[in-house]
Amino acid sequence: MVDPITCHILDTTLGKPASNVIVQLYHVSDTSETAKIQQFAISRTDNDGRIKNWTFDQNNADNEKYGIQGNQWVKLVPGVYKIKFLTGKYFINQNNNRTFFPYVEIIFQVDDPDEHYHIPLLLSNHSYTTYRGS
Repeated sequence: MVDPITCHILDTTLGKPASNVIVQLYHVSDTSETAKIQQFAISRTDNDGRIKNWTFDQNNADNEKYGIQGNQWVKLVPGVYKIKFLTGKYFINQNNNRTFFPYVEIIFQVDDPDEHYHIPLLLSNHSYTTYRGS
């Protein structure tokens, strides 16, 4: 079973999935200037450039607030989330290529906890695009 938030990275320069990219997931307390942004999950893309499941910090006292019990995501909580793709190291590992974007951050809204939220990232050294996937 996959977690309620997943992602996928395609390297449009090479025309293939971007594997072994570290991705972090954050909860944003609100959208004001004083918003608290807390990382609660991390993972690495597989050979197909996908993250289907996340690893959670067992010492995070706020896990239950985010619907995490133990190391499982049991309930998606509505709110604002941020996903951060650490793309700089990926490009350096691709024949020592450089990128204009050392990381890509996408902030999105979860309204319906019964839906699945998929965040695709189409990535090259000097551009990226994203959309609400399915």
